[in-house]
Amino acid sequence: MRHLFPFLLLIGILIVPLGAQPVKDSLQSEIRLRTFVESENVPLNGEVVYHVELTWPGELGDYKISEIKEPLINNLATRGSGSSNRVTSGADGRVRSVKEITFYFTPLEIGMAYVDGVTITYEDIQSGKTESLISARIGVKITDPLPDPSENSGFGNLASILAIVGMAALAVYFFMRFKRRQREQQELALHEVVETIEEKYLRMLKETIHLNSANYKDSLSDLAHLLSGYMSERFQIQPLSLNEKELNTVLNETELSGESLSKIIDFYSRVNLVRFAGEAATETDFHQLYDTVEYFFEKQKSRIKQEDR
Repeated sequence: MRHLFPFLLLIGILIVPLGAQPVKDSLQSEIRLRTFVESENVPLNGEVVYHVELTWPGELGDYKISEIKEPLINNLATRGSGSSNRVTSGADGRVRSVKEITFYFTPLEIGMAYVDGVTITYEDIQSGKTESLISARIGVKITDPLPDPSENSGFGNLASILAIVGMAALAVYFFMRFKRRQREQQELALHEVVETIEEKYLRMLKETIHLNSANYKDSLSDLAHLLSGYMSERFQIQPLSLNEKELNTVLNETELSGESLSKIIDFYSRVNLVRFAGEAATETDFHQLYDTVEYFFEKQKSRIKQEDR
């Protein structure tokens, strides 16, 4: 019996907690109050943001929080307020609730401003116990106002306008320059003189046949080939490949007549004498035949222009 009593006592100790109701740990039931401002130095044209934060372990419904009234303030004016509730989970997996009320105040004067402490009353829903929490007074230094961005908006707008005007002016300048060049090119194309066959051979006569050449025979041959090139291009005939009779027949079938026709027939007759009869070409012969070709080209040029009008 003496040994049985300690055993029964141990059994009783183990059985009693199993029938008892669970009670919240006092540490778990505690609500913590924290008040703070986002900045302790606020410009006169700024805003004082004041936070009241309540946190406790457990669900939001574990406590009934009394209405949190606006704190007394000095050198400040109320602009508004807002509140939020949230539930978080810690690293240990325990639930934690947060209730936050935020007040927004506008500074009145440069100097010190104060937000008095708030009194929070809450009731533990399970135990019915009511308690209160009081926060400390917080001071905020109100400093000189910051420059108003709108004061520089005029300059900024002016700079923007000037930049836009400058870009537009550049765009207009380059557009007008492009249009002017385009117009000049069009006018140049309209006024560009198309070189006629006669003008081309007149130019070639002056560029390729030189009057100061000492080799009159070769120069005369070049002159004959130049004129034959013209006759081929204008009348589709090859004078140098025809005899005198054939040439006269072909030339008479062209639009040439009068003085021009006789000069061309005379030119090829004298050239053939040098080419086939072995006559020497003198300076006088060469100059006269050169003048004949030049005169013929000029006359043909005038005639063609008159026909084109």
